[in-house]
Amino acid sequence: MSESNFEKVISEIIFDSPAGEIKQVYDSLITIVGENSKDTLLNVIEQYNIKNNIPIDVDGNNILLSENNKDGASRYFDPINGVSFTVDHMNRKGLDVEPYQAKGFTDNQKSLYQSILDYTTNAYPGDVTIAVYPIIEGDTEEAIKLEIIISSTKYNPDNFWNGDWRSKYVYDKNLSQLTGTIDVQIHYYEDGNVSFKSNKTIEQNNVKDIAATISDIEKEFENSLDVSFTELNEKQFKSLRRRLPITRSKINWGKAIGNYRLGKDAAEGA
Repeated sequence: MSESNFEKVISEIIFDSPAGEIKQVYDSLITIVGENSKDTLLNVIEQYNIKNNIPIDVDGNNILLSENNKDGASRYFDPINGVSFTVDHMNRKGLDVEPYQAKGFTDNQKSLYQSILDYTTNAYPGDVTIAVYPIIEGDTEEAIKLEIIISSTKYNPDNFWNGDWRSKYVYDKNLSQLTGTIDVQIHYYEDGNVSFKSNKTIEQNNVKDIAATISDIEKEFENSLDVSFTELNEKQFKSLRRRLPITRSKINWGKAIGNYRLGKDAAEGA
């Protein structure tokens, strides 16, 4: 397999990892491909962490990774706490922490951060991390667009389930427009392997109150998930159950077992 095809396969496997299980996937892959491929795996995991806005522990604060809080090739910044740092992407830890003044980050954006924080603190049951990052385009000093990220995780590997919610929006101040996506992933793997994914694309115009608009959007999406789960339980799952034979009586696996000769007859060519 060529190097490019190898990286493509590795990327597909890692990017399809269940929520909260990237370490287990890495351990399995390194066993298969060997230590010589460690750098390739770690490079893909870095891309995975950025694309999925994974929270990183930086001196006790969870900070989300994004293309919009990168500072050069290997450093990231947090405009709220005013720090920049490198990242141990496998262990999700911030390193080499230094003071930092984010370009284009204003008091209004700090106020928006607080509004989003107030909303998520009351609305989310899991471990919630949020971010508001200025999107600097060209040589401009002022951010016309803002990236807003909400990440909520609930990991319970002892009971064989993990799940996460990630919503990511871009607000354009000139257009008063909010666009983005909501992604939900759940993995349940006790005596089986059930994976659930759902997503929604967002486009909302004439947005006056960003936090209130996000709240309305996410409540509507949550309600649609409730309806889907109810229908899944009441219809699709029930159709998977094994039904009784037309006699509506259970097979007697005791004394009457000799009467059921299908397997024996078939084996004898009867």
